Amino acid sequence: MKIETTLSGSFPKLPLEPGAPNVRVIRNRMDQGKATQEELADATRETTKRILALQEGAGVDIPVDGQVAWDDAQTYLARGVPGFTIAGLIRYLDTNTYYRQPEITGPVSWKHPVTAEDFKAAQSMAHRPLKAVLPGPFSLYRFSRDLHYKDVNEGLRAVGEAVSREAKALEDAGATWIHFEEPWLGRARAEDAPLVTAALEPLFRGRKAKTVLHVPFRSPKAVFGDLVEAPESWDLIPEVPAGKTVALGLVDARNTKLEDPARVAEGVRKARSMRSDLSWQLCPTASLEYLPVDRAAMKVARLTEAARLAS
Repeated sequence: MKIETTLSGSFPKLPLEPGAPNVRVIRNRMDQGKATQEELADATRETTKRILALQEGAGVDIPVDGQVAWDDAQTYLARGVPGFTIAGLIRYLDTNTYYRQPEITGPVSWKHPVTAEDFKAAQSMAHRPLKAVLPGPFSLYRFSRDLHYKDVNEGLRAVGEAVSREAKALEDAGATWIHFEEPWLGRARAEDAPLVTAALEPLFRGRKAKTVLHVPFRSPKAVFGDLVEAPESWDLIPEVPAGKTVALGLVDARNTKLEDPARVAEGVRKARSMRSDLSWQLCPTASLEYLPVDRAAMKVARLTEAARLAS
């Protein structure tokens, strides 16, 4: 049985070859008044096309657009949803990276699509159906500073409704896969389960696209859901409902060391031996964005080779 491959979120924006469009350089030049919005749009389009071609050339079954226009995993969507404002830089979990923290300063109320046009543009460049990527509502709320809602459940439900409506817009734009990035689920405690439910319940209501709940960095043992992509989660496999799909994060997205495809394939075989009634995918543990671009490209190649061996 074939093991499908996919990526998790964003991809390095820097070019592989000298002279290719460099989104970061152009953004810096825009800040200095030396580049235009049109130049940035051209560079974003060419970089997205390069990332898609890299994945398709490696044989990735369900590609992503690489989120080239995104500064981080939260801000791009939050900036387009009324109720959020964007504040200063803050450390991203326990990593050495930073993001601009969204602040909830009024009622969160989705008004129009934020990411649908980007998705359609990327899909027009691709030869395979793409997986759309959004921040999960529980994590988006946790990454934000709530200055408006007095009741945490109310705030979580409002954010969940907004993300759900954005997901519906992506479905209307043709997305058949939607990936929700939820790193905070791995940090939730058992007593947080009602809060997780408040955020996620709107998300899955009436969903037509195949839904991926991605939990990087830590296992979501305390609040286990229907679909798991997380390292160190072998003990959760017996709990997955029959007929579900589980994506195995067996390629380390936070380490430049290249995996041995044969050993990764052994991990896939281990999972299949535990549950023959499940479908399986193979993916990195998290987004590859913070790796050097050449290493990220090699990781993608190792990923698809491992899937070929496992299949």
